[in-house]
Amino acid sequence: MRRVKKTRTISFRLTDEQWQQLERQIAPTGETPHDWCRNLTLDTLKKEHELMSKNEQLIYEELARVRYLVGYGFGLLADNQLTPQEWEAKRQNADGSGAEIAQVLLDRQRANGTT
Repeated sequence: MRRVKKTRTISFRLTDEQWQQLERQIAPTGETPHDWCRNLTLDTLKKEHELMSKNEQLIYEELARVRYLVGYGFGLLADNQLTPQEWEAKRQNADGSGAEIAQVLLDRQRANGTT
């Protein structure tokens, strides 16, 4: 296996407090601060244009579901039209559409220039 020649170096300075925070953060990983920073950078580059990690996306989708249900539910309650059957149908729809709901919200935020 041929090793790729690495010709570029990145260097930056930290305060003593920042260095201590870094050491505490990476202690469980067993990596050196230099390796941890390199790996973090390379992992970030691999994401290409992704705005969120997979875990962040899952959390956002769950929040989007809640936002959808609360907004819809309060809208119906305000009109005094919400039945238990309608609420259950909307809940099931939200459970199966988290990614789509989240994408609509992200697209809306991007269009408004808030992301």
